[in-house]
Amino acid sequence: MGRSDAPRRAQPESELTAPLFPELEVAAFAKVRRYKRIEHPIWTEHRARFIRQYLSYFVQVTKHGAYIDGFAGPQSFEHLDAWSAALVLRSEPKWLRHFFFCEITRKGIQALEELVASEKNARDKKGKKLSRNIQVFRGDFNLKVSQILASGKISQKEATFCLLDQRTFECHWATVKELASFKKSGNKVELLYFLGVGWLHRAFSGIRRSEKMLNWWGQPDWRELAKMRAHDIAELVRKRFYEELGYTHVAAYPIFDRESGNRIMYYMIHASDHAEAPALMVRAHQKAVRALPRDIQSSLFDSRSEG
Repeated sequence: MGRSDAPRRAQPESELTAPLFPELEVAAFAKVRRYKRIEHPIWTEHRARFIRQYLSYFVQVTKHGAYIDGFAGPQSFEHLDAWSAALVLRSEPKWLRHFFFCEITRKGIQALEELVASEKNARDKKGKKLSRNIQVFRGDFNLKVSQILASGKISQKEATFCLLDQRTFECHWATVKELASFKKSGNKVELLYFLGVGWLHRAFSGIRRSEKMLNWWGQPDWRELAKMRAHDIAELVRKRFYEELGYTHVAAYPIFDRESGNRIMYYMIHASDHAEAPALMVRAHQKAVRALPRDIQSSLFDSRSEG
Protein backbone atom coordinates (compact mmCIF):
# COMPACT_ATOMS: atom_id res chain seq x y z
CA MET A 1 0.00 0.00 0.00
CA GLY A 2 1.22 3.50 -0.78
CA ARG A 3 1.85 6.00 1.96
CA SER A 4 -0.47 8.95 2.40
CA ASP A 5 0.75 12.47 1.59
CA ALA A 6 -1.38 13.91 4.39
CA PRO A 7 0.46 15.77 7.18
CA ARG A 8 1.64 13.63 10.06
CA ARG A 9 -1.00 13.47 12.79
CA ALA A 10 -0.22 15.01 16.15
CA GLN A 11 0.79 12.26 18.57
CA PRO A 12 -1.16 12.14 21.86
CA GLU A 13 0.86 13.20 24.89
CA SER A 14 0.51 9.70 26.35
CA GLU A 15 2.43 8.41 23.33
CA LEU A 16 4.96 11.22 23.13
CA THR A 17 6.32 10.40 26.57
CA ALA A 18 6.74 6.72 25.67
CA PRO A 19 8.80 4.58 25.51
CA LEU A 20 12.40 4.55 26.64
CA PHE A 21 12.92 0.79 26.60
CA PRO A 22 9.43 -0.61 25.97
CA GLU A 23 9.34 -3.96 27.84
CA LEU A 24 6.66 -5.70 25.79
CA GLU A 25 5.82 -9.11 24.41
CA VAL A 26 5.27 -9.26 20.64
CA ALA A 27 1.46 -9.28 20.89
CA ALA A 28 1.42 -6.27 23.17
CA PHE A 29 2.56 -3.91 20.43
CA ALA A 30 -0.99 -3.65 19.13
CA LYS A 31 -1.36 -0.63 21.41
CA VAL A 32 1.00 2.02 22.72
CA ARG A 33 1.93 1.85 26.40
CA ARG A 34 4.15 4.00 28.60
CA TYR A 35 7.25 2.75 30.41
CA LYS A 36 9.83 4.22 32.72
CA ARG A 37 13.45 4.62 31.68
CA ILE A 38 15.87 1.80 32.31
CA GLU A 39 18.38 2.82 34.97
CA HIS A 40 20.92 0.03 34.60
CA PRO A 41 23.67 -0.36 32.02
CA ILE A 42 24.23 -2.06 28.73
CA TRP A 43 28.02 -1.77 28.58
CA THR A 44 29.45 0.26 25.73
CA GLU A 45 31.39 -2.76 24.45
CA HIS A 46 28.07 -4.61 24.02
CA ARG A 47 26.74 -1.97 21.65
CA ALA A 48 27.84 -3.66 18.42
CA ARG A 49 26.66 -7.05 19.66
CA PHE A 50 23.32 -5.48 20.50
CA ILE A 51 23.03 -4.30 16.88
CA ARG A 52 24.10 -7.68 15.53
CA GLN A 53 21.59 -9.52 17.68
CA TYR A 54 18.74 -7.29 16.57
CA LEU A 55 19.72 -7.70 12.92
CA SER A 56 19.80 -11.46 13.34
CA TYR A 57 16.17 -11.36 14.49
CA PHE A 58 15.31 -8.85 11.77
CA VAL A 59 16.42 -11.07 8.87
CA GLN A 60 14.70 -14.14 10.29
CA VAL A 61 11.44 -12.28 9.77
CA THR A 62 12.22 -10.70 6.39
CA LYS A 63 14.41 -13.52 4.92
CA HIS A 64 16.35 -10.91 2.93
CA GLY A 65 17.56 -7.36 3.20
CA ALA A 66 20.02 -4.57 2.57
CA TYR A 67 22.33 -3.02 5.16
CA ILE A 68 23.73 0.50 5.07
CA ASP A 69 26.39 1.70 7.51
CA GLY A 70 27.00 5.40 7.04
CA PHE A 71 29.99 5.71 9.37
CA ALA A 72 31.36 2.22 9.04
CA GLY A 73 35.01 2.42 10.04
CA PRO A 74 36.09 1.03 13.42
CA GLN A 75 35.29 3.33 16.34
CA SER A 76 38.34 1.87 18.08
CA PHE A 77 41.15 0.05 16.31
CA GLU A 78 42.11 -1.42 19.69
CA HIS A 79 38.74 -3.18 19.99
CA LEU A 80 38.01 -4.64 16.56
CA ASP A 81 36.06 -7.45 18.20
CA ALA A 82 33.36 -4.82 18.84
CA TRP A 83 33.36 -3.42 15.29
CA SER A 84 29.76 -3.23 14.08
CA ALA A 85 30.54 -3.63 10.36
CA ALA A 86 32.50 -6.84 10.94
CA LEU A 87 29.97 -8.34 13.36
CA VAL A 88 27.04 -7.63 11.04
CA LEU A 89 28.80 -8.91 7.93
CA ARG A 90 29.66 -12.17 9.69
CA SER A 91 26.39 -12.59 11.58
CA GLU A 92 24.01 -15.53 11.15
CA PRO A 93 21.80 -16.20 9.33
CA LYS A 94 23.59 -14.70 6.32
CA TRP A 95 20.47 -13.61 4.47
CA LEU A 96 21.33 -9.97 3.89
CA ARG A 97 22.16 -9.58 0.22
CA HIS A 98 23.44 -6.03 -0.15
CA PHE A 99 25.92 -4.15 2.05
CA PHE A 100 26.91 -0.52 1.71
CA PHE A 101 29.74 0.70 3.93
CA CYS A 102 30.74 4.36 3.90
CA GLU A 103 33.74 5.88 5.65
CA ILE A 104 35.62 9.17 5.38
CA THR A 105 38.98 8.37 7.01
CA ARG A 106 41.83 6.69 5.15
CA LYS A 107 42.53 4.27 7.99
CA GLY A 108 38.86 3.35 8.24
CA ILE A 109 38.63 2.75 4.48
CA GLN A 110 41.66 0.44 4.60
CA ALA A 111 40.10 -1.56 7.43
CA LEU A 112 36.82 -1.90 5.53
CA GLU A 113 38.56 -3.02 2.34
CA GLU A 114 40.45 -5.67 4.29
CA LEU A 115 37.21 -6.79 5.92
CA VAL A 116 35.44 -7.10 2.57
CA ALA A 117 38.38 -9.03 1.11
CA SER A 118 38.27 -11.46 4.02
CA GLU A 119 34.60 -12.18 3.28
CA LYS A 120 35.09 -12.69 -0.45
CA ASN A 121 34.64 -16.45 -0.24
CA ALA A 122 32.16 -16.51 2.65
CA ARG A 123 29.79 -19.48 2.70
CA ASP A 124 26.57 -20.31 4.44
CA LYS A 125 26.18 -23.08 7.03
CA LYS A 126 25.62 -25.61 4.25
CA GLY A 127 28.90 -24.70 2.58
CA LYS A 128 27.32 -22.85 -0.33
CA LYS A 129 29.17 -19.74 -1.46
CA LEU A 130 27.19 -16.63 -0.67
CA SER A 131 25.96 -14.33 -3.41
CA ARG A 132 26.30 -10.91 -1.85
CA ASN A 133 26.99 -7.41 -3.07
CA ILE A 134 29.36 -5.57 -0.71
CA GLN A 135 30.44 -2.05 -1.57
CA VAL A 136 32.72 0.42 0.19
CA PHE A 137 32.15 4.12 -0.43
CA ARG A 138 34.93 6.59 0.26
CA GLY A 139 33.91 9.97 1.54
CA ASP A 140 31.28 11.83 3.52
CA PHE A 141 28.12 9.76 3.93
CA ASN A 142 26.02 12.92 3.77
CA LEU A 143 27.27 13.33 0.20
CA LYS A 144 27.28 9.63 -0.69
CA VAL A 145 23.83 8.64 0.58
CA SER A 146 22.09 9.70 -2.66
CA GLN A 147 24.51 7.57 -4.69
CA ILE A 148 23.86 4.54 -2.48
CA LEU A 149 20.09 4.89 -2.64
CA ALA A 150 20.17 5.48 -6.41
CA SER A 151 22.43 2.48 -7.05
CA GLY A 152 19.49 0.29 -8.02
CA LYS A 153 20.59 -2.37 -5.53
CA ILE A 154 17.90 -1.48 -2.99
CA SER A 155 14.39 -2.14 -4.23
CA GLN A 156 11.28 -0.54 -2.81
CA LYS A 157 10.20 -3.90 -1.39
CA GLU A 158 13.54 -4.97 0.08
CA ALA A 159 13.84 -4.71 3.85
CA THR A 160 16.51 -2.11 4.47
CA PHE A 161 18.39 -1.39 7.66
CA CYS A 162 20.65 1.64 8.21
CA LEU A 163 23.10 2.21 11.06
CA LEU A 164 23.99 5.84 11.76
CA ASP A 165 26.74 5.46 14.36
CA GLN A 166 27.96 9.01 13.95
CA ARG A 167 30.79 10.75 15.74
CA THR A 168 28.80 13.47 17.56
CA PHE A 169 27.65 15.88 14.80
CA GLU A 170 28.60 13.99 11.63
CA CYS A 171 25.17 12.94 10.39
CA HIS A 172 23.15 15.76 8.82
CA TRP A 173 19.42 15.92 9.46
CA ALA A 174 18.90 16.18 5.69
CA THR A 175 20.60 12.78 5.37
CA VAL A 176 18.23 11.24 7.90
CA LYS A 177 15.27 12.74 6.02
CA GLU A 178 16.55 11.38 2.70
CA LEU A 179 16.80 7.88 4.13
CA ALA A 180 13.35 8.10 5.71
CA SER A 181 11.72 9.28 2.46
CA PHE A 182 13.45 6.84 0.10
CA LYS A 183 10.74 4.18 0.14
CA LYS A 184 7.59 5.35 -1.62
CA SER A 185 5.50 2.40 -0.43
CA GLY A 186 5.58 -0.17 2.33
CA ASN A 187 8.00 0.12 5.25
CA LYS A 188 10.57 2.91 5.30
CA VAL A 189 14.30 2.31 5.70
CA GLU A 190 14.76 1.18 9.30
CA LEU A 191 17.11 3.42 11.26
CA LEU A 192 19.41 3.01 14.25
CA TYR A 193 20.62 6.49 15.06
CA PHE A 194 23.25 6.98 17.77
CA LEU A 195 23.08 10.17 19.80
CA GLY A 196 26.25 10.66 21.85
CA VAL A 197 24.85 12.50 24.86
CA GLY A 198 27.80 11.62 27.11
CA TRP A 199 29.86 14.45 25.63
CA LEU A 200 27.17 16.43 23.81
CA HIS A 201 27.16 19.46 26.11
CA ARG A 202 30.95 19.68 26.07
CA ALA A 203 30.82 19.50 22.29
CA PHE A 204 28.28 22.33 22.18
CA SER A 205 30.70 24.60 24.03
CA GLY A 206 33.40 23.99 21.44
CA ILE A 207 31.29 24.84 18.39
CA ARG A 208 32.65 27.76 16.38
CA ARG A 209 30.67 27.37 13.17
CA SER A 210 26.89 27.51 13.38
CA GLU A 211 26.66 25.95 9.89
CA LYS A 212 27.95 22.66 11.31
CA MET A 213 25.21 22.57 13.91
CA LEU A 214 22.53 23.69 11.49
CA ASN A 215 23.46 20.79 9.20
CA TRP A 216 23.32 18.32 12.09
CA TRP A 217 20.12 19.56 13.76
CA GLY A 218 18.36 20.83 10.64
CA GLN A 219 16.77 23.74 12.51
CA PRO A 220 18.10 27.13 13.67
CA ASP A 221 17.10 26.51 17.30
CA TRP A 222 19.98 24.12 17.98
CA ARG A 223 21.40 26.43 20.69
CA GLU A 224 18.41 25.58 22.88
CA LEU A 225 19.72 22.02 23.19
CA ALA A 226 22.60 23.19 25.38
CA LYS A 227 20.03 24.18 28.03
CA MET A 228 18.38 20.75 28.09
CA ARG A 229 19.16 17.53 29.94
CA ALA A 230 20.49 14.59 27.95
CA HIS A 231 17.29 12.61 28.48
CA ASP A 232 15.18 15.51 27.23
CA ILE A 233 17.33 15.90 24.13
CA ALA A 234 16.91 12.20 23.37
CA GLU A 235 13.16 12.49 23.84
CA LEU A 236 13.04 15.50 21.50
CA VAL A 237 14.97 13.58 18.84
CA ARG A 238 12.60 10.64 19.30
CA LYS A 239 9.59 12.91 18.75
CA ARG A 240 11.15 14.33 15.59
CA PHE A 241 11.61 10.84 14.14
CA TYR A 242 7.95 10.16 14.81
CA GLU A 243 6.38 13.49 13.86
CA GLU A 244 8.68 14.82 11.11
CA LEU A 245 9.88 11.58 9.55
CA GLY A 246 6.63 9.67 10.02
CA TYR A 247 7.90 6.43 11.54
CA THR A 248 5.30 4.20 13.17
CA HIS A 249 7.52 2.95 16.01
CA VAL A 250 10.24 5.05 17.62
CA ALA A 251 12.04 4.39 20.90
CA ALA A 252 15.21 5.73 22.55
CA TYR A 253 17.46 3.17 24.26
CA PRO A 254 20.04 4.44 26.79
CA ILE A 255 23.49 2.87 26.62
CA PHE A 256 25.74 3.24 29.66
CA ASP A 257 29.50 3.06 30.18
CA ARG A 258 30.85 1.12 33.14
CA GLU A 259 34.15 3.02 32.87
CA SER A 260 32.31 6.28 33.61
CA GLY A 261 30.34 5.22 36.66
CA ASN A 262 27.44 3.85 34.62
CA ARG A 263 26.91 7.22 33.02
CA ILE A 264 24.65 7.40 29.97
CA MET A 265 26.95 7.80 26.97
CA TYR A 266 24.52 7.23 24.10
CA TYR A 267 20.89 7.01 23.27
CA MET A 268 20.12 4.72 20.36
CA ILE A 269 17.08 6.03 18.51
CA HIS A 270 15.37 3.09 16.82
CA ALA A 271 12.84 3.99 14.10
CA SER A 272 10.84 1.42 12.17
CA ASP A 273 7.53 0.85 10.38
CA HIS A 274 7.71 -2.92 10.81
CA ALA A 275 5.05 -4.22 13.20
CA GLU A 276 7.42 -6.71 14.83
CA ALA A 277 10.44 -4.41 15.10
CA PRO A 278 9.84 -3.09 18.66
CA ALA A 279 9.48 -6.58 20.13
CA LEU A 280 12.55 -7.77 18.24
CA MET A 281 14.55 -4.89 19.68
CA VAL A 282 13.48 -5.81 23.21
CA ARG A 283 14.53 -9.42 22.58
CA ALA A 284 17.90 -8.22 21.26
CA HIS A 285 18.36 -6.15 24.39
CA GLN A 286 17.58 -9.11 26.61
CA LYS A 287 20.17 -11.16 24.74
CA ALA A 288 22.75 -8.37 24.96
CA VAL A 289 22.54 -8.06 28.75
CA ARG A 290 22.51 -11.72 29.74
CA ALA A 291 26.17 -11.46 30.73
CA LEU A 292 25.38 -8.80 33.34
CA PRO A 293 25.25 -9.68 37.05
CA ARG A 294 22.05 -11.40 38.16
CA ASP A 295 20.91 -8.50 40.36
CA ILE A 296 21.17 -6.09 37.42
CA GLN A 297 19.40 -8.47 35.05
CA SER A 298 16.46 -8.94 37.39
CA SER A 299 16.01 -5.21 37.91
CA LEU A 300 16.22 -4.58 34.16
CA PHE A 301 13.27 -6.79 33.45
CA ASP A 302 11.02 -6.08 36.42
CA SER A 303 7.56 -4.86 35.40
CA ARG A 304 7.83 -1.08 34.95
CA SER A 305 4.56 -0.24 33.26
CA GLU A 306 2.96 3.04 34.21
CA GLY A 307 -0.41 2.03 32.86
